[in-house]
Amino acid sequence: MKKLLVLAVVMMWALPLLAETYFWVDESGTVNFTEEYSRVPVKYRKKVNKRGDVNVRPATPAGKADTSSKEKQPPQQPQAADLKAAPADNAAGLYGGQKAEIWQQNFRVRGAELKRLEEQLVRLEELIKRPVGISRERAFGLPQEFKDTQGHYGEALKRYNELNEAANKAGLPAEFRK
Repeated sequence: MKKLLVLAVVMMWALPLLAETYFWVDESGTVNFTEEYSRVPVKYRKKVNKRGDVNVRPATPAGKADTSSKEKQPPQQPQAADLKAAPADNAAGLYGGQKAEIWQQNFRVRGAELKRLEEQLVRLEELIKRPVGISRERAFGLPQEFKDTQGHYGEALKRYNELNEAANKAGLPAEFRK
């Protein structure tokens, strides 16, 4: 009888471990969670992560997982491929059909984006190493957020390099690339 009672208690204790929990980050940065998918607001269903048993995987593919960092990104600048490299018209102060000030602004925006993403990666890495003062759900989502931020950093670096290549083709002097 004692064995049956112990078995029942152990089973009741282990039952919540089999439950799936859905969690997402809302616009204000709050981590919300529920056990029922139907209780997830419709506008967050594409961003929801699923936490189940030992094999924990996001409910969405890793490439499509979204974090609040996407909302903080500055508006996209024209892609470097869109900046057609026209012959440098130095007499009019144009390089590739654009003024040097426009090039400087583009370099500043892209450089600031890279710096912001680098700082975010450092913060996330520190939180992963020492998750002090954050919720368990937030700590659980940190590795995926780190991977997503690494992807965003790679894309931003690629855009910066494309801009630099376009500036090279346009004959933009180095002092305008700071």
